[in-house]
Amino acid sequence: MNPTGGYQTGSSPDAVQKAINAVIYEKYMRDEQPDAITARDPFFFKQSLGNEMVYVWDEDSNVGAYNETEEQEDVADSNTFIGNQKTVRQRKWMKQVPISFEAMQTEQEGINKRNVLAEQMGDRAKSTQDKTTLQDTYGDAFTGSISTTPDGDAWASDSHTTLTGVTVDNLETVALSADGLWTVVQSHANQKAQDGEGGGQLFEGILTPFRLLKTAHETLDSDLNPNGGENAINFFKTVYGAAIRIAGTIILDSTYNSATNAATSYHVCSRNVNASRKVLVPLTNKLILPEMTKNDTYAERSKYMESHFVASWFGSVHSNGTTS
Repeated sequence: MNPTGGYQTGSSPDAVQKAINAVIYEKYMRDEQPDAITARDPFFFKQSLGNEMVYVWDEDSNVGAYNETEEQEDVADSNTFIGNQKTVRQRKWMKQVPISFEAMQTEQEGINKRNVLAEQMGDRAKSTQDKTTLQDTYGDAFTGSISTTPDGDAWASDSHTTLTGVTVDNLETVALSADGLWTVVQSHANQKAQDGEGGGQLFEGILTPFRLLKTAHETLDSDLNPNGGENAINFFKTVYGAAIRIAGTIILDSTYNSATNAATSYHVCSRNVNASRKVLVPLTNKLILPEMTKNDTYAERSKYMESHFVASWFGSVHSNGTTS
């Protein structure tokens, strides 16, 4: 005999399961990718705190080269001034997740969604900071749709104009390779300052989309010339050594960055690079009690205020990697 029906789990689910047994929480707890960059990186982003809603800055012209002067000849005067005033307004990011009074009081033991919620929100706030900071600066370098330099050009441009009227080109097109990188490093070293004299930029960092990170390490870290003869030294390893900061990020790759040539673009920087992040209000989390809401509901609320911008073209050269 094979009796069926009667009292069984299919028709009486509430009798055999008190609540859900487990939840797989998705939170930003995995290890970072190698050489990952964050919005809080002090080399690729000038970090500062602010107490103003609108930040205002000017570029400085420097003082120019010295003049050869004959015996008892009148000393020539040199001009120095500031100009190209630029402003950026602080922006606010917020997230709020309501939690009903009833859910807070009756959540089953072992689920703990309310306890992990603040951690999830904090992690997502940091990942949002990373995404917006990178995409507003390096991700926008070639178009200038979000942030332009004080002379009005995109960060990467072949027609920057200094305060003294000199044209500066910090836009390259060569793909990332040993020869291509050397072209960009030369452009970086030859970059003129605001007074038209040599800026003396030292190659100290390279930022790439994640898919180019392997190429960057093979180009910079190998003992011998990458893809070259067995007896050819790797110039970058021999001359620049381990001092070069190599960073990569999925945020600048074409999966998350809609900019043209996102997958092939890379950025060569010195410590003078002028991508900037100014924080007005650091990240804060707060649980709002139901007594403070109209509908007797808790709310986990989080916010921060900051701005991301390019203060000047000085200190970096950018290649869209479109030519080999």
